[in-house]
Amino acid sequence: SRPVEKTLCVGPAPLPSQLCNNPCSTDCIVSSWSAWGLCIHENCRDPQGKKGFRTRQRHVLMESTGPAGHCPHLVESVPCEDPTCYRWLASEGICFPDHGKCGLGHRILKAICQNDHGEEVSGSLCPVPPPPERKACEIPCRMDCVVSEWTEWSSCSQSCSNKNSDGKQTRSRTILALAGEGGKPCPPSQALQEHRLCNDHSCMQLYWETSPWGPCSEDTLVTALNATIGWNGEATCGVGIQTRRVFCVKSHVGQVMTKRCPDSTRPETVRPCLLPCKKDCIVTAFSEWTPCPRMCQAGNATIKQSRYRIIIQEAANGGQECPDTLYEERECEDVSLCPIYRWKPQKWSPCILVPESVRQGIMGSSEACGKGLQTRAVSCVSDDNQLAEMIECLKQTNGMPPLVQECTVPCREDCTFTAWSKFTPCSTNCEATKSRQRQLTGKSRKKEKCQDADLYPLVETELCPCGEFVSQPYGNWSDCILPEGRREPQRGLRVQGDSKECGEGMRFQAVACSDKNGRPVDPSFCSSSGYIQEKCVIPCPFDCKLSDWSSWGSCSSSCGIGVRIRSKWLKEKPYNGGRPCPKLDLKNQGQVHEAVPCYSECNQYSWVVEHWSSCKINNELRSLRCGGGTQSRKIRCVNTADSKGGAVDSNLCNQDEIPPETQSCSLMCPNECVMSEWGLWSKCPQSCDPHTMQRRTRHLLRPSLSSRTCAEDSQVQPCLLNENCFQFQYNLTEWSTCQLSENAPCGQGVRTRLLSCVRSDGKPVSMDQCEQHNLEKPQRMSIPCLVECVVNCQLSGWTAWTECSQTCGHGGRMSRTRFIIMPTQGEGRPCPTELTQQRTCPVTPCYSWVLGNWSACKLEGGDCGEGVQIRSLSCMVHNGSVSHAAGQVEDALCGEMPFQVSILKQLCSVPCPGDCHLTEWSEWSTCELTCIDGRSFETVGRQSRSRTFIIQSFENQDSCPQQVLETRPCAGGKCYHYTWKASLWNNNERTVWCQRSDGVNVTGGCSPQARPAAIRQCIPACRKPFSYCTQGGVCGCEKGYTEIMRSNGFLDYCMKVPGSEDKKADVKNLSGKNRPVNSKIHDIFKGWSLQPLDPDGRVKIWVYGVSGGAFLIVIFLVFTSYLVCKKPKPHQSTPPQQKPLTLAYDGDLDM
Repeated sequence: SRPVEKTLCVGPAPLPSQLCNNPCSTDCIVSSWSAWGLCIHENCRDPQGKKGFRTRQRHVLMESTGPAGHCPHLVESVPCEDPTCYRWLASEGICFPDHGKCGLGHRILKAICQNDHGEEVSGSLCPVPPPPERKACEIPCRMDCVVSEWTEWSSCSQSCSNKNSDGKQTRSRTILALAGEGGKPCPPSQALQEHRLCNDHSCMQLYWETSPWGPCSEDTLVTALNATIGWNGEATCGVGIQTRRVFCVKSHVGQVMTKRCPDSTRPETVRPCLLPCKKDCIVTAFSEWTPCPRMCQAGNATIKQSRYRIIIQEAANGGQECPDTLYEERECEDVSLCPIYRWKPQKWSPCILVPESVRQGIMGSSEACGKGLQTRAVSCVSDDNQLAEMIECLKQTNGMPPLVQECTVPCREDCTFTAWSKFTPCSTNCEATKSRQRQLTGKSRKKEKCQDADLYPLVETELCPCGEFVSQPYGNWSDCILPEGRREPQRGLRVQGDSKECGEGMRFQAVACSDKNGRPVDPSFCSSSGYIQEKCVIPCPFDCKLSDWSSWGSCSSSCGIGVRIRSKWLKEKPYNGGRPCPKLDLKNQGQVHEAVPCYSECNQYSWVVEHWSSCKINNELRSLRCGGGTQSRKIRCVNTADSKGGAVDSNLCNQDEIPPETQSCSLMCPNECVMSEWGLWSKCPQSCDPHTMQRRTRHLLRPSLSSRTCAEDSQVQPCLLNENCFQFQYNLTEWSTCQLSENAPCGQGVRTRLLSCVRSDGKPVSMDQCEQHNLEKPQRMSIPCLVECVVNCQLSGWTAWTECSQTCGHGGRMSRTRFIIMPTQGEGRPCPTELTQQRTCPVTPCYSWVLGNWSACKLEGGDCGEGVQIRSLSCMVHNGSVSHAAGQVEDALCGEMPFQVSILKQLCSVPCPGDCHLTEWSEWSTCELTCIDGRSFETVGRQSRSRTFIIQSFENQDSCPQQVLETRPCAGGKCYHYTWKASLWNNNERTVWCQRSDGVNVTGGCSPQARPAAIRQCIPACRKPFSYCTQGGVCGCEKGYTEIMRSNGFLDYCMKVPGSEDKKADVKNLSGKNRPVNSKIHDIFKGWSLQPLDPDGRVKIWVYGVSGGAFLIVIFLVFTSYLVCKKPKPHQSTPPQQKPLTLAYDGDLDM
């Protein structure tokens, strides 16, 4: 496939851009360090040498995300001396006396062998010899001093040792009872405490550091294996390997030799991976070369042709790269330069007259003068004057110069003149004129008719061209137009991001330019561009501006899960259609907050206690040295991650777990029974069943002097939930909001949740508690998420300006458009409403040839018959508007004459008396279809026109033809329906006409059979005397008569009402508003002495005789007048003045 013209593709083009996102990376969150472990061999399976390592660990609380997410090292080591992989762990029993009840005795030691993981193993693996099975001890007698057991060793004061200080541990014991007389005394206070060094290793920890995993690459071993399986040899998709570098790092120093770090904790350097498939670059084939011109080219410019190809798929994962050349250009070959051809006319031949025989028949004269013709030869020559084919000149020119023209050989009677002189020069004054002259020659100077200046002018005067022009603005200002962006020369494509949407631009207003006489001229005479230009500004939109994110605050909880907050605040509000602000906390200075869950290890800050002081007796009498008292100790809050173990703010430690600084104590007197400290409570089951009891015990250290029984040596209590028995469970937070990388406003992010261990009473505890109970841990602590980006409206560049809507004059407009490439998404900057810009075209004058009206028909020596009409052709200038009057200008401005000279002259006729004169054709009627019930089954309609004859004399009206009708097919016809219309009745008459559905009255189209009556008649006719037809269509009687009706409802006769002449009759009168004529005649004759009517209303006989005689006399008088007035017809006469006759034809075919 290869690129082709875009117009060949059907349908809308795909979007040229789309949204994408890059996954954000977050580092993982880790716990604090555990305590240092024992000194063990590097490899317990093969212990060698006397050097070992002590290690400490931390674990991942939340995994890293994204390609650049990073986790710190999880294991640190320090070298140590005398490592061991197995050790004896001994537990001591109660002291048994060797003799009697007190004094020297022994304890039974129970020893088990443990490996480096704390698991019990065979004793043969532990060092030889094993610890002894017995250990000497002493049971105080009744008067001896009693001392408690040693406490556990305290935690080490430092996590490592440096030059200035070492880590220390202490343990202590206290005096429980004083010695009596003769008894063994109490040890000194120094003997009540013991110290030992701990964590004596260096603070320079060692750990393995790794580089990021490299790309998945082909492994030669895997490739060989794949080849045997039948792979194609190219490692496209399959299994590969990833490698990374591993190096040993010493804290505060840097990279050291690899052998310094324990090999057992060395991270992997190679891991398998899935090879991504190679993607070669895919490009289309080159498009066809743009065509070279087939015709020859004018000038010597170099013509080039080009082709291009498009990248369909970019190369990826080591695939073949794209070619460098996507656009090629080359010069067109065999492009010839066009030769220039021109017409070369010869001189005109002498004027050739009409042959003499013909001229005699026409003019009756033998003089060789008058109108004739002259010819010339015209040839086509090239620019080097070589003869060429006529077709070559016709290709390059608009037409051929005339070969024949009319000429005149002056007759003796004609006026002869010299040639016109040149025009006089023009002055700078705009009102000046120029003139030229000619003179009469020969006998013409003495002829009277040649002296007539109107017919034969000797001077011609014209206005001089004026160099002063008047400009005035026309039309509205254009839109504000910004400067064009640059275009890529090879493709003509707009460079992305280069087109400005706002800023300073120009607006334009067209200039109408005219000369002093008000005639339009080219606008370049007034302004070089044809416009008035003015600077303008499109205001740029400003988005809502917020500050950068503040740094994250500290976790709201010192133990377990809390919240960290960061914020940003409003710096600048949006305006001019900028991107709006997010929802702001207006009460707090317009801030935007973001909160994420956080986790603090519950043992990160812990209380450290020193040993209890000796018991101080609460008695003012110093003689008493035993009894109840108090003892105290010092406490402090320390950061367990701090190697020096320095004290920190006590508020960082859990205030609910603050150890007591004082407690009550008792110092037994010499004669009292002494019991040991209570042991630990036995463990309750995980179910915390209240029916299950837990127990603690103590034993007798010294009996009393009296026979009184000592205090109890055991206690039990039920296992009550949340009091002395607790359950544990993992607590998961809700998923956080989508967290993005630093300062990223949108895109791919991660949602996280955190895991903590919670006691059944709601108190967060160390994760170890949940891990000891082997609770099931949730797997996924983070999931990817997407915050949709707000997308500003993306627009294409402006298209080129269109051609002007008018070729000249006022009202022309040009426009250009742009298109939405990517619509707005979310709260992005909206698309502008202005996608089309317009501006007025330069007002150029309109030049056109205008034909004048036909002159009157000029007859050659007669008053009627055939003649000639002429009209003028003028070059006129106007501005294209209806109201503007056109002005005449030089013919050269209109260019070549578009008509043949023959259209300036036509034959005409003046009808002689008795002729039939044919009118002009009427206008064509509207296009009409044949329709049935308003629906047409035709695609082609008809329209018609008519012309008729005006009869000049009534005698020959029969010889004139009737109306002439023409029809022609037409397109786009309409269906019409026709209805009869009628006016109101007046004297039993009304007007009836046919009307078309568009409101036009026509003379055809309605059905003749359905025509309403125009004259109303009674049926049967009203023949009775004094009766007439009423408006209701029945026969009634005149005024003064009453109707006598038959039984069938018809009028029988009219009876005179007595006294009706003087007063109104009492009977009902059915006469109409307007009496018929016979009623009026009766009223006239009624007062005469001669009564033409009988009393019963019948006409007398003598009236008929008088009427007949009068009619014969009238006929005689008309005939006599005609004979007297008739004149003989002359040979020629002036035709009577014709009265204009306007005929309109509506186009109906049934006229």
